[in-house]
Amino acid sequence: MAESTPKQSPQRPRFKSTQDWNNFIGANQQGLTGDNLLQLRIKCYNEIEALRERPLLVYASRFLNAPQGAPVSIDLSDIDGFTDLVGSFKESDSVDVLIHSPGGQPDATERIVNILRNNFREVHFLIPHSAYSAATMLALSGNSITIHPSATLGPIDPQLNGIPARSIKRGFEKVRDILKEEGPEALPAYIPLIEKYSLDLLEICEDSEKLSKELVSEWLCEYMFAGKKTAEDVKETVDYFSDYDRHLLHSRPLLYKKIKDFGLNITIAEDSLQDLIWEAYIMLNGFFNMTSFVKLYENTKGVTWGKQM
Repeated sequence: MAESTPKQSPQRPRFKSTQDWNNFIGANQQGLTGDNLLQLRIKCYNEIEALRERPLLVYASRFLNAPQGAPVSIDLSDIDGFTDLVGSFKESDSVDVLIHSPGGQPDATERIVNILRNNFREVHFLIPHSAYSAATMLALSGNSITIHPSATLGPIDPQLNGIPARSIKRGFEKVRDILKEEGPEALPAYIPLIEKYSLDLLEICEDSEKLSKELVSEWLCEYMFAGKKTAEDVKETVDYFSDYDRHLLHSRPLLYKKIKDFGLNITIAEDSLQDLIWEAYIMLNGFFNMTSFVKLYENTKGVTWGKQM
């Protein structure tokens, strides 16, 4: 789709950097309200819609400096937010989804993908900063992904209570191997690990890993790779994204240069789109830092709500 330059709103201040935002807040601290900040974001969203010629849904979490225990991950409560977001655009068959998220539950992500695909024939993802774990899974369900030059995806290996499933499995495997080598007399040293993680958790880890890979394989075959790539191409891509032993960290950045050769329909945002999605991120992150909100669902049709800590 050809992109044209959106009409500029002379009334709206521009935030090309976080410093611009900090300067604006410092100069207008007394007169700013939540509604003022919302209107700034909506104007930015309108410009993205004009540029892309399709509706925009925004799903963002405060995970970069969130308070401990904040509900920032993808979970089943997000079903309400996404249902509200898509309900405003029944007339469109294509949509953009701007996401900024640390990821979360694969089953909740599957529900979100189902909501989007039941309402839109094409789903395109915009990533201004970060989409990790299940948020990467969500992005890989799209027809395309457009990322800011500073943005990244991440490995899709699942987490349980904030701990990578592969790390838990590796702990059990290490104990098993040591007991094979040293015999039962080594067992007392590892009782704390066994007591901390029950054996049924090991099965949950294995099932979560399997589910993540199965879902992404299914989505790539049905949408982004449809009719273009072989089953072997899909397997190679999914194996790379899920290879914890290769990436070593659950939050390891999988930058564009690392993933561009897998045949994904992923591009770097340029020109006005690059500026606008970064500006949207600056305003979202700035709002999080000024308030108790830790998650937002927003669009240009009046949906704007979220979760507070």
